[in-house]
Amino acid sequence: MQLDIQIPDIQHTPTSRRPVSPPLMRLTGASKLYDKGSSPREALRSVDLDIHRGEFAAIVGPSGSGKSALMKMLGLLEAPTSGGYSFQGVQEQSLSTEQRLWLRRRFFGFVPQAFNLLRSTSLQGNVALPLMYRGLSAERCQLAAMRALAVVGLEDQGHKMPDDLDGSQQGKAAIARALVCNPSVLLVDNASRPSDQPLCADIGSLLRKLNTEHLITVVLVTQQASAGHWAQRTVSLNGGEVEQDISRAAASALH
Repeated sequence: MQLDIQIPDIQHTPTSRRPVSPPLMRLTGASKLYDKGSSPREALRSVDLDIHRGEFAAIVGPSGSGKSALMKMLGLLEAPTSGGYSFQGVQEQSLSTEQRLWLRRRFFGFVPQAFNLLRSTSLQGNVALPLMYRGLSAERCQLAAMRALAVVGLEDQGHKMPDDLDGSQQGKAAIARALVCNPSVLLVDNASRPSDQPLCADIGSLLRKLNTEHLITVVLVTQQASAGHWAQRTVSLNGGEVEQDISRAAASALH
């Protein structure tokens, strides 16, 4: 695998959909054990899961069901304790630390559940940070940041500070920061949001737009079963195992 670290400018223009095989991400019998002294905890147990290029999948389950562990595994942030994971057909266990880092930076955009926006920095500055850390010129960073903000509908908010925005706008800013490096996959951690509250309509519709119009593969981790309204597919976890995996089309056929 050639590791070319040149970062292209953000484009986010639709390309032709093509049938793909094998899946973009594949977990095979994947388990995750967190060894915390005398009380080890099995977060995932023998999970088989395929995520295909261009999908919008919602990973749904109660607190402690293994959602965040699964997302970290998909994003090459953690390795399975047993079983396997492959990304674009490349086995995770064959990768060096440097190759994992390169793949994360090149292909993945992460949206943390707390958003983690710097309160003392403007939205444009926050969104530009990932490119600044890579040593790109200030002009290129700021231009890419404004393009990313435009994609999420905040093109006129770049000068504002995070505390000047409501929760929905802060979420969009965090998504823009994840988009600024032009990822193929967007991993959105919404796991801490209460299960009895629906996914914010602005965020849900934005994620669907990024998936359908910009052809970004989206994986949303949440407690909220209502997220299935926005996603093409809902994967329900319980006790570290896949309890149900159903597409929106299949769900509609049941009613």
